[in-house]
Amino acid sequence: MHEDVADATALAVNRVLDEFLATLAEDVSKRAFKQLLFGKQTLGDVDLGYKPETYTRFNLVEPLLTAIDLEYQLEPRSTDINRDRWPDIKLTSSAIPYIGEVKALNDIDSGREEIKEYLGIDGFIAPYGVLTDGAEWLVFGPPDDVGRTSNPVVRKRCSLADALKTVALVEGHWEEDLLSSEIRATGIDQIEAFPRMFHADELDAWALEKMPPTYRAEFLSEHESLQASLDGVWE
Repeated sequence: MHEDVADATALAVNRVLDEFLATLAEDVSKRAFKQLLFGKQTLGDVDLGYKPETYTRFNLVEPLLTAIDLEYQLEPRSTDINRDRWPDIKLTSSAIPYIGEVKALNDIDSGREEIKEYLGIDGFIAPYGVLTDGAEWLVFGPPDDVGRTSNPVVRKRCSLADALKTVALVEGHWEEDLLSSEIRATGIDQIEAFPRMFHADELDAWALEKMPPTYRAEFLSEHESLQASLDGVWE
């Protein structure tokens, strides 16, 4: 990602966090706001009048994806398969498919088994899945020692937890100075790192690099149409 683009995208991420915090501050009490930002409770513990997962996806996750120019499809389906539950999102900007599951803020652990289950659905060609609660982002994929996605593990992670706290302070969403200089510095780093990690080309290059060699050869042979899309990304 070009440096100028990275800077502009980081500003867009900052703006999304600011807007989410402004919305959250209107919808919850001051005490709940602080508890949520410090991870002391989940969004599901708060009476919002909305499903907490939907609130997180609509107000934080989708705007973040848009800010970093990642296109996505909501609730992707696999044909000829009957299921009650499906992933929330499929990323469509990257040549290598990723599916995504969104949980309520501070409740990411509740989605670990779901994203693993979704990666095993017949008909999905996605070898990687993104699990997020808006603050924490985990990328699941095949482990180093096996070729399939039947036992996916966390391969990459990114946090915006300190970024949310830092933006809350800088943009005046709380009056108290509750943050150490270390948290503020980490928060700024997180805002800059997030768009670099999830840029479509970076996702493709990383996915192919980390994909177990045997599985990579099998995956690309099965999906030859991806080869043209990946020219220049993987040599």
